[in-house]
Amino acid sequence: MDSVKQSKHDIDELDSFMYQTVGHDAIHFYAECMDLPLYRREILGSSVLLTPDYVVTRDDETEDLLCLLQDVMDNHPDVEAVSVGAILSNYQRIRVEHVCNRLGLVSMAYLWRRDQKELLSEMASAGVGAILIKVAAMGLSARHLGKSIAEMYPFLCTMNEQYDLHICGEGGEYETFTLDCPLFKKRIVIDEIETVTHDDAAFAPVAYLKFKQCHLEQKSEEEMQSVRDVVTIPRWEESWDRYQDIVVSMQPADSVNGPTFKLPLVDSVKSRQTQYNISNRGDYYAIAGTTAYSNNDLNSTTTAISDIQEETRQCMQNIQKQLKKVDLTWDDVVLMQVYVANMSDFAQINLVYKTFFGINPPPRALVGTALEQPARLQIDIIARRFSLQNSKQTMHVQGMSYWAPANIGPYSQSAVTKELAFIAGQIGMIPHTLDLPQPRSLVSEAALSLRNLENITNVLNQDLAQEAALCYCYVSDRNLLPNAHRAWTAYLQNTSAPPSMFVAVTSLPKNALIEWQVILGVKNSMPDSDDSDDSDEDDKPAKAIDAKPPGSTITERSDILVETQIWSSDTMYFAASYATINDDTLPLDSLIDIILADIGKSISVFGNGWHSILAIRVFYCLQQDESSSSKLEEAFKQRFSNMSPSSQPALTMVPATAIGPDAQASLAVCIQAVK
Repeated sequence: MDSVKQSKHDIDELDSFMYQTVGHDAIHFYAECMDLPLYRREILGSSVLLTPDYVVTRDDETEDLLCLLQDVMDNHPDVEAVSVGAILSNYQRIRVEHVCNRLGLVSMAYLWRRDQKELLSEMASAGVGAILIKVAAMGLSARHLGKSIAEMYPFLCTMNEQYDLHICGEGGEYETFTLDCPLFKKRIVIDEIETVTHDDAAFAPVAYLKFKQCHLEQKSEEEMQSVRDVVTIPRWEESWDRYQDIVVSMQPADSVNGPTFKLPLVDSVKSRQTQYNISNRGDYYAIAGTTAYSNNDLNSTTTAISDIQEETRQCMQNIQKQLKKVDLTWDDVVLMQVYVANMSDFAQINLVYKTFFGINPPPRALVGTALEQPARLQIDIIARRFSLQNSKQTMHVQGMSYWAPANIGPYSQSAVTKELAFIAGQIGMIPHTLDLPQPRSLVSEAALSLRNLENITNVLNQDLAQEAALCYCYVSDRNLLPNAHRAWTAYLQNTSAPPSMFVAVTSLPKNALIEWQVILGVKNSMPDSDDSDDSDEDDKPAKAIDAKPPGSTITERSDILVETQIWSSDTMYFAASYATINDDTLPLDSLIDIILADIGKSISVFGNGWHSILAIRVFYCLQQDESSSSKLEEAFKQRFSNMSPSSQPALTMVPATAIGPDAQASLAVCIQAVK
């Protein structure tokens, strides 16, 4: 092989952030190897928009992919999906997902977040005859060009240990060209090749191969069958064994009886005609449970809403008006809690809901519950004021993979601020199919949803068990609450439980049995980008002050038991408090006073005490014929008007079918405070 210097006129290797161009001189062989049509298009654009997120940008090379795929769809209208080889590259994954969304295609990223050592070994074992055709990293040189991944595997593992080199070359350390694989009916044979040295630096030379002449060689049926026999698809069960072991010992609980505590009847329509409730503490803002009917100037148009899409639009516009009043936008929202009266409205709600967001909608949890009529949708949100020095990081993975479920609605997996990481609600879906495991069981869904939740937090460089500041666990049957609590306790093992709210609701997405949603205290910076193309040091959250270990308080009397869990740092405070009523003659005022007094034991030493409270969510259990929470809501508001007269917290009321780890609580209060 002759080695030559690259001239300025040589365009075999373009400076592209999106595409590998070295090896293009032999790519036409792939069509005959697989007996499939090949579509090619000249790259006219360049890497114009280098930000992690992508929006339609003129003359950007991403638009060339859109045009190419459009050609494919015009000629093959039955095409439904695009396979993506990204393992860690957010830059490429996000752009392919963006193009797929615009064309109505599914992005299949089945290599995403796979262990690279395991993955490269699988490729070599499965008969992928790929060779290195470009090197550009310390430890690699021109002498490694032309070697197969099977030959290079031990050396790449060594380089990973010594220099943190990505074993699959995901950081751009090397590029490959596939000469043979299980999909090929013919193999490519190289007859003449040339080595081009692009940069002969001593420590990290850049060189690549240029194919001068190749030919195809027919493979026998025996060869193709022998390779197919070793190709395996990762089984989702193998990726969650540890989680199933954690919860498999759970025993079915006996049917649980509900609490006897009752509230007075109040006219339900009147109760929804209330002012918006927005609060601000520090850089954080909260908007309380909002519906299409949460409007002072209620008019006949609003009261006559009959279509769920119009109701969704009005509800979102109501929230948008409140954001605008404090000079915030949807981009500042870090978490949304969506409650629906009928889960069958899920798709119609999403059609309108998604129009209010750009490319990275905020994380959310969505559950079904018995909202007060006439409302069929209620939303509360948390937002934060950001700056150039302190921005939000959003993770929005939409491709199908083995890592964690792609979003089944317009929401992101997570949003991270300097202080907190907000994670979207996770149900027990099998990531690569988005189906629930069969046969249905709480054990399998609890294990799989915890696996999905942990995979997301791991990418954020956070420890779910150690750094959870608040956990919501929703189940679709009151009888599942005790075992859901056992699953969470088993998962935490010896770690002190953070404030955890266990609530039974009427339904969950996809008819799931369980859903987890968490907020974590950010104790570590986000990991360095695994894709050098999209790293941005300014976007990393600063290291937060370590949180205090979770604690708890208990107030026990003959008529009531109140248990409160607490998590706090120097800047943030969370509490989850349950009230179990032993005497249904206990006055409503006394109930609220007792539960707030228990929380007050810890909040008094945080920041400005009750003046620090940003948001309160109250879950309550009522009999079916008692569908009004106004009495309870007004009682809480009265207390907080006395405790913090200048600025009351955002108060959201949520009906539940059962509350608490044992399903015996009548009332639960969840509090978020900011210094």
